[in-house]
Amino acid sequence: MKKKLVVALMTAALGMGCMTMTAMAEDTTIRMWTFLDPTNTENGRSVALSQMIDEFEAENEGVKVVVEPQDWNTMTAKFLAATTSGDAPDIIWCARDELCGVLNAGALEPLENLFLGDWSEDEIADVDDAYFKFGEKDGKHYTLTLNKNCIVLYYREDLLKDAGLEVPKTWDDIVACATALTGEDEATGQMRYGLGQSFATESNDPQLLLNYIVDKQGSLFNEDGTANWANDTGVEAVNWTVDCINNGVTPKESVNTSIEDLYTEFASGKYAMSIGSGVRLSTVRDAATFDGSTIQITTIPGNTIIDGWFAGVWSGSDNKEMAGKFLEKMYSPESDQKWVELGGQAPCRKSTVENLEINDSNRYLQTMIQAFDEGWMPSNEMPFVGWKYDLNPAVQKVVTDGADPMDVLKECEDNFNTANDR
Repeated sequence: MKKKLVVALMTAALGMGCMTMTAMAEDTTIRMWTFLDPTNTENGRSVALSQMIDEFEAENEGVKVVVEPQDWNTMTAKFLAATTSGDAPDIIWCARDELCGVLNAGALEPLENLFLGDWSEDEIADVDDAYFKFGEKDGKHYTLTLNKNCIVLYYREDLLKDAGLEVPKTWDDIVACATALTGEDEATGQMRYGLGQSFATESNDPQLLLNYIVDKQGSLFNEDGTANWANDTGVEAVNWTVDCINNGVTPKESVNTSIEDLYTEFASGKYAMSIGSGVRLSTVRDAATFDGSTIQITTIPGNTIIDGWFAGVWSGSDNKEMAGKFLEKMYSPESDQKWVELGGQAPCRKSTVENLEINDSNRYLQTMIQAFDEGWMPSNEMPFVGWKYDLNPAVQKVVTDGADPMDVLKECEDNFNTANDR
C-alpha cells in the first residue's frame, strides 16, 4: 500500500513538473521588430519569414514568435528608446546607419554568448564577409545580416530592346537611354519618362546624385565623418540631376516624390528606368501592369551603394537563448534558400551563392552579388544618420527656387554635421 502511495505521489509530482515546464514553455514568447509582416501573403519576404516562424514553433513546442511590424524609418531609434523603458523586443532588425549607436549603447547581446561560440570554422567562413564584420565590436559579433541590399537602376528590358539600346554603363549612357525612352507609351498612350527619381526628404533611398559623388571622389564623407559634398563634384552631381529634370527625362514633380511613390509609378509603366532597391524587385514585378518579367536591374556607375539590415538580440531580454535560437534559424542555410527563392533576396551565405542556379528569371541576383563585392557603404566607426536623403533639399531648391548649387550643398553639409554631432 505504501509502495503504491509513493508511486502515486511521484507520478503526481512528475505530472506537476511536466505541467509546470509546459506552462513555462507556453509562456515563452519571442517578440521581434522588423519591417516585414508575416501575415502579408503578397510579399515574398514576408511569406519566407512566416514559414520560418511556423517551422520554429513546430520545432520548439510551447514557444511562440510574435512579430510586431514597424516603420523601417523609425524602428531603430524606437528600439533604443524601448531599451531605456525596458519594453524592447527580444529581436531587433537595426538599420545600418544607426547600428553604431546601438552597439555603443550596449543594447545587443554578443552572439558568441548565444550560439556563435559553438559554430565551426567552416560555418564562420560561410558567413564571414563585410556585412558580418560590420556587426563586430571589440572582437565580438552582435548581428547577422538578414537583408543584404543595394541601390540599383531598374530598367525595362523590352523597351531597351525595342529601341536598340544597350544596358547603360556610364552616366552619359543613362542620360542617352533616358532621353531615347521618354515619350508617349505606345501600349498605354500615357506619358512615359526615361528616368524615375525621388527627392522627398523623408523615408527615401539614396538617389543617383549620391552615387555620382561616390563614383567621382570615392566617398561621401571625410575621414572625420563630416560630409564632403560642398565641392566641385557635389555641384556636378546636382547639375547632372537637375539637367535630367529640366530636359524632361525625369518629371519635375519628382522633387516631392517618395521612393514608395516611385515603385508604384514604375510598376504602372510611368518610367522606362528608375532608381530602386534591389530587394524590392520581386514586389515591383508582381505589381507591374505590363509583363513584370521584363524588369531587370543593373549596377550604377562607379561604386553602387550597398546597404542592409542587421538583426540582433536585445541584451536586456529575458529570453536571450531562445531569441538567439530563432535568429540562428532565420540565418540557417535552409532559411537563406527561402529568402532567395521566396523573397527574391540575394544570398547571405557563400554556400548558397555556390549552389545558386542562375536563369533568366533570377539573373538579377548576379547584379546584386556583384554590387556586394564592389559596392560602397559608410564605415561602422560612427553613426551616419540622414545621409540617404540629406542632399535631396539641394535638388528641390535648385529646381524650384533657382538656388545656387554650392550654397545649398553647404547648407546640406551643415545640417548633416550638426545632426550627427560632427
